[in-house]
Amino acid sequence: MSQEFKTEIVKTKEYKKSYSIIFGVLYLIANFYLFLLEKENQNIYLKFLSLIIILLGAYFLFGMSFIKPKVIGIFKLSEKHITIEINGVEKNIKLNELESIFLKYMDYGSWKTHSIYGNKNYLKITTKNGEKYNFEILLRNKEMKTEFKSALNNFELNEKFEFVKINNSRTEF
Repeated sequence: MSQEFKTEIVKTKEYKKSYSIIFGVLYLIANFYLFLLEKENQNIYLKFLSLIIILLGAYFLFGMSFIKPKVIGIFKLSEKHITIEINGVEKNIKLNELESIFLKYMDYGSWKTHSIYGNKNYLKITTKNGEKYNFEILLRNKEMKTEFKSALNNFELNEKFEFVKINNSRTEF
């Protein structure tokens, strides 16, 4: 590997499960009220409230993929070492000090994968002295995914690298 692979370490905004459940129930009730209940039995205020809930639901369903995740650092992979820079603190790890690299692969970013910035790809690095690093990285496009894959197929990393595809991933790693 003659080049260096570089990507961003990010933090994607996560919503509380209780809010998601409450909003999901409201979304179902609004759909029932607007589309299944007889039109002459509908209250105009509840009709507008249902419409607002449906529009908010559409925003959370489709619009959240257009919000860029918060960048908290940089991940670099080169021939000799891995550099992890989070919040201005830089840590260099030599490849011979690595015990394992584990990737939870979701997908790369594109219009067809519902995220233009990249999906949740989690990288877990364990060193021989017990240090563990667990973070989310962005793979912006197919070219970046291929570059990352070729960097991980480096002779020293090949035996230490494992990955698992998350269930709803649409592309192969």
